[in-house]
Amino acid sequence: MKKFLFIAFSVCMLAACGGGETALFRKAQVAADKGQFEKAIRYYSTIIKNNPENYAAYASRGLAYEQLPPKESGDLQKNRALAARDYEQAISLNYRRPELYNNLGAVYIDQGRYQDAIVNLNQALMLRPNYFMALLNRAVAYSKQGKMSQALVDFSEAERLNPHSPLLYLNRGLAEFAAGYYEAAAQDYSQLIDLQPDSARAYLERGRALMKMDAYQNALEDFQQAIALSPNYAMPYFYTAELLFNKGETDQALSYAERAKLLAPNYAPAYEMMGDMLALESPVEATQHYLAARRLDPQRALRYQGKIRLMTTEAGRQRVVADRFYDLNNQR
Repeated sequence: MKKFLFIAFSVCMLAACGGGETALFRKAQVAADKGQFEKAIRYYSTIIKNNPENYAAYASRGLAYEQLPPKESGDLQKNRALAARDYEQAISLNYRRPELYNNLGAVYIDQGRYQDAIVNLNQALMLRPNYFMALLNRAVAYSKQGKMSQALVDFSEAERLNPHSPLLYLNRGLAEFAAGYYEAAAQDYSQLIDLQPDSARAYLERGRALMKMDAYQNALEDFQQAIALSPNYAMPYFYTAELLFNKGETDQALSYAERAKLLAPNYAPAYEMMGDMLALESPVEATQHYLAARRLDPQRALRYQGKIRLMTTEAGRQRVVADRFYDLNNQR
């Protein structure tokens, strides 16, 4: 989720920039608005070189690092680390800005540093008690720690402050889904759909919750609506494929799975699902898909290697399919 603090020029004014710095901030913001984040980072770096005490330049550069698209594996983690470093430096220069603690807390969430995130979000809320985004981010951090009671308190307070925020219902729904509260998640996604009826993500997430509630036809309808709204969005095809395979509509399921692979060629779970679907009829093709998944997701190599071994026996192939799908005969 995003939590962005302010546009660069407004920060510059708060920091009482000089004329030359103001011009650089303007250029940096124009670059960022165009998605030219590397260029924006260069402008902010120039400001910092000329004035190492300018907290606004560090804060804005941190924001640009967060938005910088990764080019290679590992870039995302690197960019987050650079953003965190800049926010930390900005705080050391100006410890009274709650937005800085909020943004740093949100980066820590992205890094999996949930307790560090909560510490900083607590500070943001101490400085600004009714800070909606800090409450929302802290709720997410609590939910990631498995502290759902505390998370729900923060989500509820955030809802009181801003009951029309799509971010609220998306993130609360995601937290509820992760905790197994599928009905509550579906209700939040329905709220999200009311606010954003053209959101393919909202229909996708509600469909996933409905799947967990065994409301398969309703889930399928939501996935189909997501596809209608965003034909190039891979995930609705992925889940549609799983549901159709479950219903015994194998050819159609494989077609949707192929489409998911085409739209997200680096998404290892799509290859794994294809392998699971092909396990009984074509173990050789299934193995090829597991090999592709292993190449794309080496951290789970042992998982894919285990499935490759299971392809060597009929019992193993049946086990793979049984473990993946609820009931191939559609007898629920």
